Amino acid sequence: MTTIDQRLSPAGTPSTRAILTATVIALVVAGVILVLFVLPAEYGIDPVGTGRALGLTDLAKASPASAPPPSAPATPAAAADTAVIMPVLHASPAGDAPRVTGAFIPQPAHFQMDSREIVLAPGEGMEIKYNMKKGAGLVYSWTASAALPFEFHGEPDVKPAGKEGTDYYESYELDDKTGASERSGTFVAPSTGIHGWFWENKTSGKITLKLVAAGYFDWISQNRHDKHTALKPMDVYALPGHPAIPDQVMQ
Repeated sequence: MTTIDQRLSPAGTPSTRAILTATVIALVVAGVILVLFVLPAEYGIDPVGTGRALGLTDLAKASPASAPPPSAPATPAAAADTAVIMPVLHASPAGDAPRVTGAFIPQPAHFQMDSREIVLAPGEGMEIKYNMKKGAGLVYSWTASAALPFEFHGEPDVKPAGKEGTDYYESYELDDKTGASERSGTFVAPSTGIHGWFWENKTSGKITLKLVAAGYFDWISQNRHDKHTALKPMDVYALPGHPAIPDQVMQ
């Protein structure tokens, strides 16, 4: 029987044969581990079926290598393209004021204004919509002398596939039963197109509607008595003098 001492050279170091034997054994063990465990768990390759029996192939399906890469952080241009305001707070490395991104959407021009008073006859309905680019904002407020059933909706210039040539529209707020006598809000256009309201007087008397809006729109679409009209907005910067508002101190 060969002992450890017999496999050592006179200098006390392993012999060449012992080194080769140990290397071959290590390679065989590594190959077995690779085939039985590593390949099924990491790559889903299971030549002998042990990976499936031990549940290792499930690890390969859930591994980061098979997962889609994470999306890159939104740049200002990408944020404007999504037409969504999503503020994100970034701490300052220097310890001063933090930086907030996604808090606004840049616009290509100054805002426009619209202010109108409309009297709706019994049974009459009409539409006012604003032609807006995707990501454009609108601040609005309207009041009525009685409850008006309404729908706040939009008609995108580019319709979804299969809807071309139809009267496709997207509804943002609908109250066509009891209606409302006032609404105020801030709107960000999700698509380029016309966005606004349809009101209908379902009472037996006249209803006066007052609408005030300011935002980034090119023109106003009016649909009344089945007649479509493009109206020009009020450009406050084109007035003879800049509008002056007297200071009123709040008590």
